[in-house]
Amino acid sequence: MDRHIRLNWSGLVEEAIKRRKEQKLTQEQLAVLAGVSKPTLNSFERGKTTIKLDSAIKILRMLGLS
Repeated sequence: MDRHIRLNWSGLVEEAIKRRKEQKLTQEQLAVLAGVSKPTLNSFERGKTTIKLDSAIKILRMLGLS
């Protein structure tokens, strides 16, 4: 059985940014709500894949994407 999971990372990031803006949240506000640092949120929104998975999940969960 193939155990590879393909993830459209750039699509997730685009949707997250769209939802943050629709909710009229700044990066700083979302970072506080998600429990991550502002630099982590900024890295996420720039599409960096080097952030911790649990941080990405926290961000996505706050925006209803998990």
